[in-house]
Amino acid sequence: MMDKDQIGSEENESQTLVQKDRSLLYMGVVLGLIILVMGYLTLFVDDPWKIFKKEERPTTVVEDSSGSLLDESSSMSDVEVRTSLTKFIEAFYYDQRRGYFDPPSYFANITETFHNYHNLTHSRLRDIYWKRLEDMQNLRRVWVVSSLDFKREGEKLIATYWAKESYFRPSLRQQYSALVKYEMVINEQGKIISLKDVDVKNEEIFQVAPDTTAVEESPASPGSLEPSANDPQNTENKIFDASVVDVQPEFQGGQKELVRYISTNLRYPVAAKQNNIQGKVYVAFVVEKDGQITEVKVRQGIGSGADEEAVRLIRNSPKWKPGVLKGSPVRTYNVLPITFQLAQSEQNKK
Repeated sequence: MMDKDQIGSEENESQTLVQKDRSLLYMGVVLGLIILVMGYLTLFVDDPWKIFKKEERPTTVVEDSSGSLLDESSSMSDVEVRTSLTKFIEAFYYDQRRGYFDPPSYFANITETFHNYHNLTHSRLRDIYWKRLEDMQNLRRVWVVSSLDFKREGEKLIATYWAKESYFRPSLRQQYSALVKYEMVINEQGKIISLKDVDVKNEEIFQVAPDTTAVEESPASPGSLEPSANDPQNTENKIFDASVVDVQPEFQGGQKELVRYISTNLRYPVAAKQNNIQGKVYVAFVVEKDGQITEVKVRQGIGSGADEEAVRLIRNSPKWKPGVLKGSPVRTYNVLPITFQLAQSEQNKK
C-alpha cells in the first residue's frame, strides 16, 4: 500500500499535467483565431493593409464649374502646382477624347485667346471648337506630360507643354501629323484665359488623292468620288470618299479598339528592324456596305517589308461599321496610316 506522501506526489504530478494540457489548448485557440482573422481578411478585404493606413480622400480633378484644382495657386508650392496642372490638363483632354467639351468647367467667362480667336464667350468657344474639329477628322492627341513647364506671372500661371497630334484634313485632303507646343494661361480662379499653339516640330503632311482605279467615275462629274444624284442606282456599286458620307466608316469598338488591334497584331518586319526603318505606311482600302474590307493597297510606303505588313493588317481586319449616306450604308474609300516605330532598346542597338 502507498503511503500518504506517495499519494500526494502523484496528485501533484497529475495536476501539473492537466495544467500543461490547458496551456496547449489556449495556444491552439489563439492560433485558430489568428487563422480565422487572416482568412477573413484575405477573402473579403481587397487591401488588408488599408486598416493600418491613414485614410486618403480621392482627389477631384474638376470639382464644378466654379472651382478647380488651381484655385489660389499662388499659395501652392511648385511641386503642388505641377501636380495640379498635370491633373487639370489630363482632365481637359480626357473630356475631349470622350466627345465632351464644356467651356465653363475650364475657361474664364471671357477667354482672351483660343488659338487665333480673341475675347470669346463660352458659347462662342463651343462654336469655334466644333468648327475646328470639322477639319481635324480622326484626331489623335497625346500630350507629353514630361514636357510640362510653367512660370508664375503675378496671379497667373503660364504653362507650356508638347503634344503629339495627327488628323485628316478633308478640306485639303491631307493627312497631317506634328509635335505641337501649346501655351495655356490660367488665372487666379483656376480658369483658362488663353490657349494657343506657339511652336511646331516634326511636321508631316501627306497629300491624299482619290484612287481613280478603285472608284467608278460619275458621268456628271468625271473623277468625282460622289456619284450623280440623277443616277437611280447611284449608291449600288459606287464608292464614296469618307469625307462626303454622313457617317464615316469605323472600326468595331472605335479608335481605341483599332489601335489595340494594330498594336496586338503588327509584326515588325525583320528587314525593317535590321535597317532601322521607321515611319508611316498609308494604306488605302474600301469598306463595303456589309463592313468587309476590300481593294487594299499602299498609297505611300517605307519599304523593307513594312508595306506588305501594313496591307496584311488591314486585309485581315475584322468587319468595320460601314459608311452611311442618306440613311443607307455605302461603299466608302478610306486611307489609314500604320505607324512603324522601333522600341528605344531596339534603336539603341543600332
